[in-house]
Order: sequence, then structure tokens, then C-alpha cells
Amino acid sequence: MKGLYETFFSVLSADGSLQGLLSGSAVDKKVYPIHHVGVSRPPAVRIAVLNGNSEVGRLVERVVVDVLIASASGTTELNSISKRIDELVNRSRISGPDGLVVHLCIKMLERDAYDAKSLEYRRIIRYGVIMK
Repeated sequence: MKGLYETFFSVLSADGSLQGLLSGSAVDKKVYPIHHVGVSRPPAVRIAVLNGNSEVGRLVERVVVDVLIASASGTTELNSISKRIDELVNRSRISGPDGLVVHLCIKMLERDAYDAKSLEYRRIIRYGVIMK
């Protein structure tokens, strides 16, 4: 699923409005793989590509992408960043640099949390992906 991660990475890191909200730069786009939790300074976006069971049938798998937004300042910043991410990918057709096309990306879940250890406000947005 490396191509799917790169597709999300390219869409999110190329958007000027999102980069402004993240205080991104040409050197650091503030969009990372999920294993950067606790390593990167917020605000930041971390992406994980997962497989999950489908409601369609037992043997059918679907691809799920988790976008974790981290903020040190609070839910106002989370709201702004998540709104922009939704505008970019929810119910959208997106394509990546390697030719992978996501025909439809649908928001399935949104959940907020506070991580006391890293002092981060976090929002996880889960998207179901239909791709070719």
C-alpha cells in the first residue's frame, strides 16, 4: 500500500492552504508516516494505510487510511486542519505521483483525543478508499 500512502502524502503536502495551517515549509511539509508520532512537532499530519474487514462480505477486504492530526494548541487548530483535509480528500477522486488513482475516498470516522504524554491534541479521521 506504499503507493496509497504516497498519494495521500502528495495531495496533502502540495496544498498551499493546508501547508499554511501546518506552518509547513519547502523542507518540512509537516506530513509524515504514522510512526512519526511523538517525533515531529505539531501541528502535523500523520498518515497510516490499513486493511480492514468489509461489511460487504467475510472475504472482502477494504483499504482504510487513517489521518492523524496533532496540535499543541487545541481543538480550534484541529478543526481548521481537518476541515481542509476533508475538502481535499473526502468524496474526492485523487491521484498520486506513481499513477495510482483513488476513485472515491469516503470519511468513515472522526475521533478526538488528548495525549498527556506528548501534550498533543489529536484527531483521527478514517477514510475508506476505493481504488484501481
